[in-house]
Amino acid sequence: MDVALLADLWEENQEHLKQHLGESTQEAFGARWVLMPSAPYPRYNHVGYIRVGCDEAEELIAAARVYFREQGLPQVAFLTTPATQPADLAQRLLRQGYRSEAVPVMVWDGTPLPLPRRPDLRVVRLRQGDFELFWQVMRQVFFPGATGGYLAAGRKGVEVADALGAFHYVAFLGGRPVGGGTLYRRGRMGGIYNLCTLPAYQRLGVATEVLRTAIADALENGCDYVGLTPTAMGRRLYQRLGFRDVYHEIYLSQRFQRPEERWRVH
Repeated sequence: MDVALLADLWEENQEHLKQHLGESTQEAFGARWVLMPSAPYPRYNHVGYIRVGCDEAEELIAAARVYFREQGLPQVAFLTTPATQPADLAQRLLRQGYRSEAVPVMVWDGTPLPLPRRPDLRVVRLRQGDFELFWQVMRQVFFPGATGGYLAAGRKGVEVADALGAFHYVAFLGGRPVGGGTLYRRGRMGGIYNLCTLPAYQRLGVATEVLRTAIADALENGCDYVGLTPTAMGRRLYQRLGFRDVYHEIYLSQRFQRPEERWRVH
């Protein structure tokens, strides 16, 4: 696998979606600025898809510090991958005292998925705009007991992805909705998001059948690759189904501490 190519394709998929899920579609210095101020965490608020010249890197870092502090966020963060330019950006930030978090990226290697284990299990791709049933399933898995803004942010994620052309799937077992997932296609990469199964129906092949349907749709719609970022719980399943670790995304963040850091870039 060409790691730099896959990193570029997956980052394009992910960053385009994140920008529209957030409150910023700004692009500056050859980088994309993701802003979700309701979730002050580096994996939601960061600068990603960074493709700048070596001599522009420090100006980019300074401008990002100003921007995120002006938004009232507690820290600034950058996402680096094997496709990031300059290639030594992560090392520069580490030398400046930034803290790092690594997130694995997995890509399907073409291994045929196993046949369905149950004849009463089927997966339906919902029509665009008709995502409410998927949201209700996803809500039970990822947002149990959530209320207010946190719950609204979760639903907004489903709605915005749908408006961008994502495919949402619902898995039915014996007629009951028990799981689902999302496929977001961007260029040559299909991204799998929100894969979920109700706890009482886990280990029955639900996630496998959702993945089979999503992968088939990705290939049919012109994607050459299918990628995802695994949860700790799902990692073993993905490995068994032919997803392989390709690289790690590195999020580098630094909290704002000193009032004198409120400079301006001209």
